[in-house]
Amino acid sequence: MKQMMAYIIKHNLIRDGDKIVIAFSGGPDSVYLLLGLLKLREKMDLSLAAVHINHKLQQIAEEHAAFVREFCREHAVDLYYFEKDIEKYAKQNRLSIEEAGRAFRYEKFYEVKEMLGYDRIAVAHHQNDRAETVLYRMARGTGWKGLAGIRPVQGMIIRPLLGLSKEQILQELGQMGQRYNEDPSNSDTMYARNRIRHNVVPELQMVNDQAVRHICDLAEQLDEIGVYLQQEISLHYAQCVEETADGWSVRLSELEKYPEFMQREILKMTAGKAAGQEKDLTRKHIQDLQRLGKMQTGKRIDLPYGIRAWKRYDRLVLQKEQLTVNQVISIHGEGRYEIPFAKGILEVRIFQKNQEISEKIYTKTFDYDKMKHDMAVRTYQEGDYFIMNREGQHKKLNRYFIDRKIPADQRKKIPLVADGSHIVWIIGGRISEAYKVTDDTTTIVQLSWELMEEKEWKAR
Repeated sequence: MKQMMAYIIKHNLIRDGDKIVIAFSGGPDSVYLLLGLLKLREKMDLSLAAVHINHKLQQIAEEHAAFVREFCREHAVDLYYFEKDIEKYAKQNRLSIEEAGRAFRYEKFYEVKEMLGYDRIAVAHHQNDRAETVLYRMARGTGWKGLAGIRPVQGMIIRPLLGLSKEQILQELGQMGQRYNEDPSNSDTMYARNRIRHNVVPELQMVNDQAVRHICDLAEQLDEIGVYLQQEISLHYAQCVEETADGWSVRLSELEKYPEFMQREILKMTAGKAAGQEKDLTRKHIQDLQRLGKMQTGKRIDLPYGIRAWKRYDRLVLQKEQLTVNQVISIHGEGRYEIPFAKGILEVRIFQKNQEISEKIYTKTFDYDKMKHDMAVRTYQEGDYFIMNREGQHKKLNRYFIDRKIPADQRKKIPLVADGSHIVWIIGGRISEAYKVTDDTTTIVQLSWELMEEKEWKAR
C-alpha cells in the first residue's frame, strides 16, 4: 500500500485528525481503500465511518451486505447501511439505473457526512476508472477540462486510489488472501462504461500494455495545465469584460487581441457567469457569440438559461432575463398546479389506458411512459423543439413561433409543458407526435389547462 500512501501525501488528500466517510461496497477497490485507511489510522488520528448501499438489483445483494457488516465489525468501523429499490427509484425519477444508483449513493454519502460532522468522503476510483472516464468523455464529446477525467480531489470527495491500477489492487489483495465481493453487473456490456472496460481498453493494451497509465498521466497533465490556463483566462477576462448592475459587457477591440482559443474561453467564462454555470454551454453557443461580435449593432441571440446577447457598437452585452421565482413549475404526479406566470392552472391525472378519455383544445392526453424527465410547465428556452409528425421530424420551437408570426415579445409568455428540451404541449396549440397515445400505451397522463382569467394564446 506504499503507492496509495505516496499518492495521498503528493495530493495532500488526508490530514491528521480528519474524519472520513468511506463509500464501501465490499468490492475489491473499496476493501483495499478501507484497509489502507485503517493502516493510516494507526499513524494518524483518523475517524472512519463506512456507508453501504444495497441497491436491491441482484439476488446476491444480501450476501454482499452480510460481508460488509462482518468486515466493518471485525475492523471496528462504524457502518451506515441503506436499502433502496434502485430500479423503482430510476423509473420514478426518469433516470437510467446507473444514474439513479449514483445519485442515491452520493445523496447518502453527503447525508452521513453532515450527520456526523465529518470532513471528507473517500471513494475507491482507481487509474482504470480515470482512463475509462477520459475515453467515455472523448466518445461522447468534451472539451479540454473534461479530458482531465476524475480528479484526486473534487470538493469534499477524495480519491486515494487514483495512483493505482485495478491490476495492482487485485494483486495486493491476492497476496494478503483478502476476500471481497464480486459484482456481476461489472461484466454486463449493456452499460457504456463496461463496453469501454472490456472491449476498448484491452485493445489499447494490445498496442501498449501501459495504455491505462499513459492515459492517466495525460489526464493529470491536462489537470495541471488546466489550473494554469484558468488563471490566464481569469486574468484576460478581467481585461476585457466589465460586470455591470444588469449584465456583462465584453469590449470586442480588447477581446480580438487574443488568440482564438483565448477569445472562446473568455466568452465561455462570461456566458457561464451570466448563466450561473457552464454546463450545457456548448462550443456552438460560443461560436455563435463570436459570430455575433462580427455583426451589425442591434443583432442579438439567445443562449441557454435565459441568457440574451446583443451586439452594441464595440461591445457584446450579455444579460440574464429576470424571471420570477415561479417561471418554471415542476410537475410531480397528480394534482392541480397553479402557474402564476401564465395566470393558469394545470390539472394532472394519471391512469391506465382502459379508462374513459376526453380531449379538447385545453385537455390533452399523452403516453406517460415515454417521458424521460419530470414534466415542467415553463416558458421558451433556447434549444426547445417538438416532433412534428410520425416520421419523427424535429421542429425548433423558435421556428414554429416565427412561422406563425407570433411576436418576439409574446413568445416568452406562452406556457409550455416540457420534458427536458422536448416540448410535450404548446398549451392551446400543438402537441409533440412523440408522446401521442398509441396501441402500445399502458399509462396515460391527462393534462387540462384552465385560465384564472380570460386570456387567449394565439399559438394554434
